[in-house]
Amino acid sequence: MVLGTATSGAPDSLSLRLFALLTGFAILHMEATRPAEERRRAAHLGGEHIDHTGVWTCAGAFVLPVPLVVALVLIIRLRRYFIARKPPGRYLFTTSAITSSALAAQAIAAATPVHAWIRGAPVPPDQVISAGLAVLAAFAAYYAAQTVVIGLARGLRGDWQWISILGERKENADLLITLCLGLIAAWAAGVAYGLLLFALAGVVIGYTRHTQRIEQLEQERDRLEVDALHDPLTGLANQRGFNPAAMLALVADQARRRPTAVMMFDLDRFKQVNSRLGHLGANEVLKALAVVLRASVRRDDLVCRWGGEEFTVLLPSTSRVDAWAIAERIRDAVENMTVELTRAAGGRTEVEAGFTISGGIALSPEHGTDLAALQEHADQALSEAKNGGRNQIRITPSMPLPGPRAAREPTFDRP
Repeated sequence: MVLGTATSGAPDSLSLRLFALLTGFAILHMEATRPAEERRRAAHLGGEHIDHTGVWTCAGAFVLPVPLVVALVLIIRLRRYFIARKPPGRYLFTTSAITSSALAAQAIAAATPVHAWIRGAPVPPDQVISAGLAVLAAFAAYYAAQTVVIGLARGLRGDWQWISILGERKENADLLITLCLGLIAAWAAGVAYGLLLFALAGVVIGYTRHTQRIEQLEQERDRLEVDALHDPLTGLANQRGFNPAAMLALVADQARRRPTAVMMFDLDRFKQVNSRLGHLGANEVLKALAVVLRASVRRDDLVCRWGGEEFTVLLPSTSRVDAWAIAERIRDAVENMTVELTRAAGGRTEVEAGFTISGGIALSPEHGTDLAALQEHADQALSEAKNGGRNQIRITPSMPLPGPRAAREPTFDRP
């Protein structure tokens, strides 16, 4: 970059005029799309974001000498910094990646007749195909330079997956559209003193806003899909989300000839909790209980708010002894659970404790291979725990085997 800047000499008047036009319309684009761009950036945190100011960066790469390409990128990036307010380190890294892309595309354009053609030189008919190939090579250079810089950075963080290095199909398509608009902007800047850029700027602004709107609708759709499968209060799966996953886990365990445990839990004396703490306080208790359940089970276990104060848990590849140990861990954690509540009247904070839970366990295949049947057995065991004094776990007895030597396995009760 330094060598190119030093050897390119002073920019001519046409380059300065094109630079001024592209800079002005780039700032106009950023200001006109500021709210939409802020929402797009917020939606892409932790992912890949295609900045549509690449339209003007790409245009500059096709028609400007190296010093003005660098100046255009830095002006756009500086204005973007005051809008996006990225951390300085990340801002500098992104700026270097964009600069690398613009200079790579500029090198291809300058090394071929493309640079002169877009600035107004006639295109010989027999060189139209070669001109198109040169433009595609410039696009490829722009893409490859960013891919190398960003992909290497992601790889150094431990993510060497091809999709992380090359980008997803949707983002790559967005980048291709941006580059095509940039090519049109480069051509339009030299036609009719740049008046066509006003029309193109409207298209680019509309494209950014339209993209943001589409992305927002996709996010709302995804959120609705998640909400449809999860309980809004606790964040746990609801029946609609739990049942298909639980059935798949059951089938997988049956195929591998492994046991599966299904548990039903019920918070003891929840009506009294509701009366004592009110609906809002009772909701906080349920949310705290959901946290305890998630923390007490393993990563692959499935937890569901079945309804009200009742929860169900499926433990794949879990024996009777292990299921009992996990259920006891849950019961003990709930017994030691505290909930911090802030009263609306006066704003004072109180810590509530003394909660207990009862649970029932059924196992596949000994109590059945159907989810509904297993939950029914677990619910019966739960009822026995409730009737037996609460704050305890009951496990469904083993089913008697056919034949004279069949015997019942003793029930595990908490003393």
